[in-house]
This record gives sequence, C-alpha cells and structure tokens, in this order.
Amino acid sequence: MQFRNISNVSNIDLRSEDEFKKGSIPSSINIPILTNEQFKQVGIEYKKNGSDSAVLLGHSLVKGESKKKLVRLWAEHLNENPGSVVYCFRGGMRSEIAVKWLQDYGVNVEKLVGGYKNFRSWIISQHFNIDKYKKEWIIIGGLTGSGKTEFLNSFKESIDLEDLANHRGSAFGGKQDGQPSQVNFENILTLNYLNHNYDHMILEDESRTIGRAGLPGFWYEKMQTSKLIILKVENDVRAENIYREYIYEEIKNGFSEDILLKKYLGSLKNIKRRLGNKIYSEIKFLMENAFYNNEEELHKKWILMILLNYYDKMYNYKLDMRKDFIVYKGTIESCRDHINSMF
Repeated sequence: MQFRNISNVSNIDLRSEDEFKKGSIPSSINIPILTNEQFKQVGIEYKKNGSDSAVLLGHSLVKGESKKKLVRLWAEHLNENPGSVVYCFRGGMRSEIAVKWLQDYGVNVEKLVGGYKNFRSWIISQHFNIDKYKKEWIIIGGLTGSGKTEFLNSFKESIDLEDLANHRGSAFGGKQDGQPSQVNFENILTLNYLNHNYDHMILEDESRTIGRAGLPGFWYEKMQTSKLIILKVENDVRAENIYREYIYEEIKNGFSEDILLKKYLGSLKNIKRRLGNKIYSEIKFLMENAFYNNEEELHKKWILMILLNYYDKMYNYKLDMRKDFIVYKGTIESCRDHINSMF
C-alpha cells in the first residue's frame, strides 16, 4: 500500500486507546488488541522480564470470549472495508498476532510494514525541504471578516487549512468539539496535499499556528513567499460576516448565549494587553450588553471595535512585510476573475 493512498480505506489501528488519540493514520478505526491498562501491564512486564514473558502475559489478558469478540470485530470491519490493513506501532508483535488470529478465523489480511512509526516518519520527511512543495501556491489574504474562507472554498483547487485544524484561525476562533492533535493535523494535511491533483493550490493566508495546530516543516515559509491576492471588503460587511458566523450561526446551532458570552469574554481577556484597558473595557461593556439584550447592532459595534483596534493592526503590519508578493488587490468578484485568468 502506498502511504499517500493509505487513508482511502479504513485501516485497523491495533494500538491502545491513548496511543491512537495522540496520532493515527487518517480514516483508521481503533480496535485495540490491548486496552490502555493491559498495554501498560505488558510494558512493565517487558521491562522486568523481557519479550517472551510480556507475550505470555498479553495472551493471558486476551483469551476466551474477549479474544473471540475482538477477532469478530476485526473481521466484520475488514469484510466491510476491503483493502484495509492492520497496524500497530512498529508492525511487530501486535500486528503479527492479529494477522494470525484472523487467519485462524478464516480472514486474510496484511499488516502495515513498519507500522505507524514508519508512516509517521514518511509524513515528517515530506516537510524536510521547502523544494518538496513543487506546485504553485496562491494565497488568499484580506482583513479579518473579509469572507476569505467562503471565497477559498469556491475553488476546486483549494485546501481549507482551518477546516483541517477545526479552528477559524483567530483568538475567538475555537470550536466546541476541539482540534485534532498536532500529529493528526500534520497527517491529515500532508495526505490532503499529496492527493491534491491540480497544478496549483489555493490557500487562505494563515498564521504559523491555527489555534493550537502548527503548520509543519517549511509549509509556513512557502506560504510567506507565494503569490498573494488580497480581498478588499467594506468594514460594515466584515462586521456582518463576523456576526453571522460567530454569533448568529453559533446560537442557531444550539450554542447557549451564556456559554458563548463566557467564551468570548475569555478570548477578549487574552488580548487585553494589546487593546489597552480603556478599549478593552469599552468592548467588554458592548459585548455584555449585546448578549444580554440580544441586540444585533450592539454585537456589530463590539465586533468592529476589535477588528479596527486589534486584528487590522496586526494583519496590516504582517502584510507590509510581504508587499512584494502581492499580485492583486480588489473586490471579491474581481479577485475571482483575476485568479481564473491566471490559469
């Protein structure tokens, strides 16, 4: 199996639950041969008495009905997902035992040679050198609230980094269901890039980190030296966009106003030093009143204050350092026409 196509099927990760949570091959399902506690016990036995003793302990922990149930779960998943493989950390004992038990059950399956460790090493190697990013990248920039993500996703050549990171890329951009681990973000991003079947790629301008998810290797440096197209959008439209996404849609999707207010007050406090006490207090007052009174226009006022006093200053400063890479500025439609004319 080629690593770049490995997430096209749902492989079985045999490692413990905690190992799986830290990082896995995308689209995998975790059906562990040893639970967290069992894996810990076997590890201690290995350190004390060596490999043979650890294997014996493992077999004593997984036997009888628990073993039958486990093998049946593996077999059902493999029958429903043809072409899947099983893997553990190094492609060693756990994989070999699973393959043998499945054969005894009448199901043939391959193990992933080298296991997850080999896959992970391959992922890291894809970012060793900036020259590995061979195709042309186009970066969509613009002030916060310009609608960059929606614009980006109108192109089939795009990769939505914020979607992969499950974060909207701002101090207020966290989502309720959290982010993937750093390792999983890198795994997902790398496979998306390697399976991107176009001569050029369109990305949204991002910081080095999207929430807690850091861009791997030289990815950020490549973005900083790629062609940059800037969306120019009026301030009232930007405030409307932010209101719709961060307030209206969140409440519509079941986020309580009290929890949302608490979340945004926490985010506001995180940028208090940059805003200064006076502006921070004004924004806090407006935010609280907007939520208490369910007042759309008050929401837009505090949103605009944050845009003008925090986000715009930061972005314009960073943009000035990349002015030589800007190839076009304009309205959303003119930027769309310009990109279409490039290829």
